[in-house]
Amino acid sequence: MTDGWHARPVVRGLASGDAMVSRTALSFLGDLDIRSGRVVGQSSDLRGRIVAGRVLVLPETRGSAGAWRFLYQLKVHGTHPAALILHEMPDPSVTQGAFLAQVPVVVLSEDRFWASVTDRMPLRIDAEAGLVQPVPR
Repeated sequence: MTDGWHARPVVRGLASGDAMVSRTALSFLGDLDIRSGRVVGQSSDLRGRIVAGRVLVLPETRGSAGAWRFLYQLKVHGTHPAALILHEMPDPSVTQGAFLAQVPVVVLSEDRFWASVTDRMPLRIDAEAGLVQPVPR
C-alpha cells in the first residue's frame, strides 16, 4: 500500500471517507437528488448510489452556471459528499459550490492513483497540504 499521492488543492479543507469511484463525469445540476444525495443521472455509472459522506472520485465534473447552488443545497440537506478528488480541474461553478459548502476538492492526475483507487477504499484528504492517503481498515 502506498503512503499517499500528491494532489493540487482547489478548495482547501480536511476530510475522510470511503471512496465512491466513477469512470464518468458527474453533473451536480441534474445528476443528483439534493434531498437524498442519490445519483439519479441516467448516464452515470453511480446511478442509484448515495454520495452523502463519501469521497467522490471522478474524472471530471459536468458543469453549468447553476451547479454551485445544487452542491450548496446538498450541504444544507446533509447529503453532500465529504470531498471531491478529480482528474481534471472542476468548472468554476462547482468550485464555487464546494467552497460555499466547505467540501474539499483536489485534482489528482497521477496514473498511479487512478490505477489503484477502488470503490469503498477509505481515504483521507488533506486539501491544505495537497495529500490524499489511504486509511488502513
